[in-house]
Amino acid sequence: MADSFEVLTSKLMAVSVSTDLASAISEWEVVALEEDPSRDNFCVCGQPELAKLFTIRNSRNGEVMYPIGSECVKKFGSKDLDAQVNLYADLLKLRIAVQKVATIEMTSEFFSRAVLEYLYEEGAFTPDQYNGQDGEMDLIFLLKMFNMRYKDRITGPQRRKIRMLMSNKMEPFILNDRRLKSPEPEAATEPGLAAGAADGI
Repeated sequence: MADSFEVLTSKLMAVSVSTDLASAISEWEVVALEEDPSRDNFCVCGQPELAKLFTIRNSRNGEVMYPIGSECVKKFGSKDLDAQVNLYADLLKLRIAVQKVATIEMTSEFFSRAVLEYLYEEGAFTPDQYNGQDGEMDLIFLLKMFNMRYKDRITGPQRRKIRMLMSNKMEPFILNDRRLKSPEPEAATEPGLAAGAADGI
């Protein structure tokens, strides 16, 4: 009986354009992630009890493989796919936290440079009067705040700007991003994203 990786690569090769494995793997990218707490799904390789359901898509022919687990994606040995798996996992973690209406600080627990750049590239930072009609200015500002070593040096006006960007742009975008799916929480209380306290954004 073929092992799970053999099954996985066989299925990938069947829907890829290239005829050698390395080139075929390079055609694929992660495009969505869904959480299934019931763990009722099987990975395309046959492994049961899949909780995180990734979707990968072939950039050359549009073929899709779903659901596939993170460990199987990482078995392909592609740095690009590994980075995409990590990014989508971080994005889903952020979405779930927002859904639970937790007070979220802009620390490495929920954010990274990759997450902020994703939000910018996908249009979360819309042009407005506060960024001079240039969404990239929001990204530059947030990266500067995120990278500050001493968070207590962030000023009051800067904290208010962070809070505004979170509640008006990042939170609505992450909740409406169709590439991310997670069960709705049973109950909610107050708006979720908030700027950090004195010991961290």
